[in-house]
Amino acid sequence: LSLGKRENSDPSYQLLRDSLDLYLAMYPDNVQHLMLQARLYFHLGIWPEKVLDILQHIQALDPSQHGAVGYLVQHTLEHIERRKQDTGPEVKERTDEKHQDVRFSVGLIMKHKRYGYSCVIYGWDPTCMMGLEWIRNMGVHSLPHGPSQPFYNVLVEDGSCRYAAQENLEYNLEPQEMSHPEIGHYFSEFTGTHYLANEELQVRYPGDSQSTEDMVQKIYNTGPQEQEG
Repeated sequence: LSLGKRENSDPSYQLLRDSLDLYLAMYPDNVQHLMLQARLYFHLGIWPEKVLDILQHIQALDPSQHGAVGYLVQHTLEHIERRKQDTGPEVKERTDEKHQDVRFSVGLIMKHKRYGYSCVIYGWDPTCMMGLEWIRNMGVHSLPHGPSQPFYNVLVEDGSCRYAAQENLEYNLEPQEMSHPEIGHYFSEFTGTHYLANEELQVRYPGDSQSTEDMVQKIYNTGPQEQEG
């Protein structure tokens, strides 16, 4: 492995890849080297499906890795979608019939019903896009709506990135700014009630900005008036 890391003149890192394959054949549950393998394949832009399998294995072995795993999962899924369409980033229109069950939108600050953490939505899928191993390990099938409901990519207040089922999220009635290291990659500003998507995120979710504005008006402008009355 040490030799493979030093031998970096080959842009495909073939020696390092072979070394990792050999090492992990002997020690298949070594989280450190599994993560190195996932990052290497991700960096090279090859075998994204294998990257997802590796990341799911890491998550099952060591749940504390959810931050790094979540980040790589999101970007690997994006790579897969770009490869399928070869037309740049995927655009998700809220008006699309297959997105009719998506209740929440990018920029909203949410709260997890079970674990209580605060988070901000930076992406969504109409159904769970993770592999069967991740779905099984996370107990998704035990949820009333299972993997067929919308799932959301969220940045969590503890600095992690997670993939949450719609039924597990609710509006956070006391929204606060978060110091997540990835906030700047997706948002341009915190308004006091929600985050404003940057230009790149607005391109990918063109209807979400208006949806978020409408929902914020409904949640935060009417709530305080009712309490004061």
